[in-house]
Amino acid sequence: MAGKPSKLKKNKPLLGNHQKCWIWGRNAVRETLSAGFWPVYELHLSDQLSTQEIEELEQQAACFTVPVFITNEKELTQKCRASDHQGMIAKMAPFPYTSIDFFNQQKTASPFYLILDRIQDPFNFGAIIRSAEIMGADAIVAGSHEQCEVTSLVCRTSAGAVNHIPLIQVPDLISLCRDWKKNGINIVGTAMQASEMLTEYNFQQPTAVIVGNEGTGISPELQAECTNLVRIPQQGRTESLNVAVSASILLYEAGRQRSFS
Repeated sequence: MAGKPSKLKKNKPLLGNHQKCWIWGRNAVRETLSAGFWPVYELHLSDQLSTQEIEELEQQAACFTVPVFITNEKELTQKCRASDHQGMIAKMAPFPYTSIDFFNQQKTASPFYLILDRIQDPFNFGAIIRSAEIMGADAIVAGSHEQCEVTSLVCRTSAGAVNHIPLIQVPDLISLCRDWKKNGINIVGTAMQASEMLTEYNFQQPTAVIVGNEGTGISPELQAECTNLVRIPQQGRTESLNVAVSASILLYEAGRQRSFS
């Protein structure tokens, strides 16, 4: 369907203001549209895309009653304020975080969760989400204080993985850790001085791993709630790893122990 987009009703909230409510790029838009999880208000496609690709996207959009508008590359760039849109952009609702109450009702025999303590860089946040989804984490939980929200940049960096793993936001990570410990879930943090190596911990147990802020790491209050502290083996002289890289190493080891052949 081509034409001019109609104005959204005033009571429809957006992901951000009218300059920040867009996601773009083939991976992010395609994954988000096909998943049908995150509400898409409008899909705008370049008239330079192939007829086959436009028809395919129009069919997907029709499944969720998303209006489609065909326009030129310049207009797409003006709308999303970026030139790397690859011919497709989508106007988005705010990201639908999963409710912790709903999630706690789901029974998993030996769950594996990832807890994020004040991750502020959207590139790190998106990369962590992508790794967590690929490596089979059951959910990601983040605090609501000093934590990056799911934005267009986070979605693009995650390559659309935000649509395929539960993302939960809670006001108090300490209370969450205490509740989970009462339910038999180990809380595992990382510390360079920890005596236990990452590979020595048994990730087949119910576990929630914490990764901390880019600058200050895991807060002392959260670290005090950990049942286990582990360290990532390092051989070089650099003092620490980037948080997204550390998270990926933790997630890989957990996935290797739990399900990889």
